[in-house]
Amino acid sequence: MSSETSEKPQKPARSIGRRMGIAALILAVSTFLSRILGFLREAVIVYTHGASATTDAYQAAFTMPDMMNYVLAGGTLSITFIPLFSAYVASDDEEGAWRLFSTIATTMGSVLAVFIAIGYVFAPQIVPLLNPGFNDPQQLDLAVSMTRIVLLAPMAFYIGGLIQGSLFVREIFWPSAISPLIYNLCIIGGGVLLDPWFGIKGFAIGVVIGAQLGPLAVPMWAARNEVKFKARFAPFDPDFRAFLLLTLPLMVGVSLVTVDEWFLKYFGSLQGDGAITWLANARKLMMVIFAIIGQAAGQAALPFLTRLFHQGEEEEMGQMLSRSLQRVGFLAMVGAAGLIVASYPLVHAIFRHGQFSASDADTMAGLLVVFACGLWAWAVQTLAVRGYYARKNTLTPMILGTVTVALAAPLYAIFGEAFGVRGLAMATSAGMTLNALVTIGYYRWKVGHLPLGPIVRGTLRGALHGAWAAAAAYGVFRLWDTPAADLSFGGLAAMLATMGTAFFAALGLSAWLLSPPELNVILDRVKRRLKRSR
Repeated sequence: MSSETSEKPQKPARSIGRRMGIAALILAVSTFLSRILGFLREAVIVYTHGASATTDAYQAAFTMPDMMNYVLAGGTLSITFIPLFSAYVASDDEEGAWRLFSTIATTMGSVLAVFIAIGYVFAPQIVPLLNPGFNDPQQLDLAVSMTRIVLLAPMAFYIGGLIQGSLFVREIFWPSAISPLIYNLCIIGGGVLLDPWFGIKGFAIGVVIGAQLGPLAVPMWAARNEVKFKARFAPFDPDFRAFLLLTLPLMVGVSLVTVDEWFLKYFGSLQGDGAITWLANARKLMMVIFAIIGQAAGQAALPFLTRLFHQGEEEEMGQMLSRSLQRVGFLAMVGAAGLIVASYPLVHAIFRHGQFSASDADTMAGLLVVFACGLWAWAVQTLAVRGYYARKNTLTPMILGTVTVALAAPLYAIFGEAFGVRGLAMATSAGMTLNALVTIGYYRWKVGHLPLGPIVRGTLRGALHGAWAAAAAYGVFRLWDTPAADLSFGGLAAMLATMGTAFFAALGLSAWLLSPPELNVILDRVKRRLKRSR
């Protein structure tokens, strides 16, 4: 496969950086809206079923499908497919690009189908191994039944992810922005409409419907005039072997970014009824800010970093990655501060309804505080690893990730035993911090071209501005007459609005006085975008 630079005039690096920022903004807005719908989905689930053995079974139903998707399909969605597909497009070989697409879709899709069938048949034997604390036969049967339902979704994510990857190479991001919104709406609709007949299984049915209509149907429609697919089962094809060599480390290696959720469910099942639900929902709240800041930036960065690598702009690639990490680190620290100070009223406002009690909300808010302490690590790790992937290097980050998992895994058992359910959240934040530092440090040592000074300064500035803003919001919280646990939804909304006003007012004041470059760049881009849209 050719990876030579195209003869076409190359676009300036400044223009690439500007387009990458716009793409990240589009995906960030979409991610924010999707996460809001995700919270509405989780709020509906706990409203009707509380934090119970039933909701723990629902959360556990995703473990096997997620593992399958990670091992067999995760690398093909963007990490390894985009650089390979992009190399063909950059050399004006459209036929080769779609031959690669057809080979991967058919060959890996066939393997995935076999594993889905095996998982479906042996679910009664596998689910107990993944959730050793499920001792109630009814809970275990429910988890097995919902696992089999959710197993019908990974194929849609796999094929849809490949199509989205081809669209990313052409800088078409709106399908990726819309798909998760449709997906979450279908889950909510399935749970609400089907609850009288299927109970909590209605949400699992909604997962399957949403996967077909969102992650699969939307990119298929967007690429209907572009995709040139022909069934091509060719496991010995040279291009497929090249793809497999890149993907194999993702299959056999593990990353704490992914397995953390599996660890929380495994060890959470030993903490009693409701523990998995508390951990899952607290983690998802933290992941909202992570997705807006880190995940969106990582998704948007990979095609542009890959292009710079193919053009031989190694130094500019490192500078762009450093600047992106600087901004992401700044925003992550500010976001973590805001999440910590707002944790209790936020959790009570979203989840303390129906069967989800005030005690459940207090426990979950405490977990959110601990998870938020690791937000910086989640955000910068997700972006930093794209520097490796853009260079078609999946082996190194997977080796680093596997070593980190081996070092962090005992923490879940030790902290869980010592501190209970909160200890599991502590293990997550500690492990992810180690993962992020190792990923960035090794890249700088081995690859070079990654200035660390801007990243450190951006993180410290974020911590300073975030702490100042959080102090202002906490002052409002302390002055409020009624505790969060005793407030109605309207009172909690008023508290959050007042705290948010104090937080952003203080942040605006410190930004005006100290003029942090990270905020200035972001605001300038937003202003330019608004001017062009007029």
